[in-house]
Amino acid sequence: MNGIKQIGGLQPLPNVQKAGTQKKQTGFADALKHYAEGVNEELQKADGKMEDLAVGKTSDLHEVVLATEKADLSFKLLLQVRNKLLEAYQQIMRMQV
Repeated sequence: MNGIKQIGGLQPLPNVQKAGTQKKQTGFADALKHYAEGVNEELQKADGKMEDLAVGKTSDLHEVVLATEKADLSFKLLLQVRNKLLEAYQQIMRMQV
């Protein structure tokens, strides 16, 4: 029983905000824009690595292929999200009011 008394009370968690006191709320459009910017950066990195490989600045083919595949996968995901959004918009426009 003495072991239970030694535990003590609960301490507050550091850096935890109370409900409803968020600093900035971001919407879906902001999240999508942020992701699109990230995809653009990945594509530029992959392009730069391919250029470095072509001119002989790097010989690490594995790194170039990984960067290219990562950029390709990110772009395909963004394209699928765009397609789903477009499909949802078209369905809404076909609704009869």
